Amino acid sequence: MSRYAEIKDATAEVVGVRLVRKTSTARAHEAIRDLIVANPTHSYQQLADLLGCSRWLIYRVAVEFGIRRLRGAGSPSRRKEEQ
Repeated sequence: MSRYAEIKDATAEVVGVRLVRKTSTARAHEAIRDLIVANPTHSYQQLADLLGCSRWLIYRVAVEFGIRRLRGAGSPSRRKEEQ
């Protein structure tokens, strides 16, 4: 079982016999968002490997929450941080 599936299972709410999927998906995406924010030096592929999901899912969650990351070592914004 992948880490993403474990996150969804851990956050799923059982109502009667029906699983409320939208709530568990939203919580899983929030957990992925927190992971992206907590690990700014990791690439999306490294985060996907860590969670056992696709890089596309990590990217979609980042877009969903408006998370912007620095691009490349030569990025002007990255050079400003070093000074």
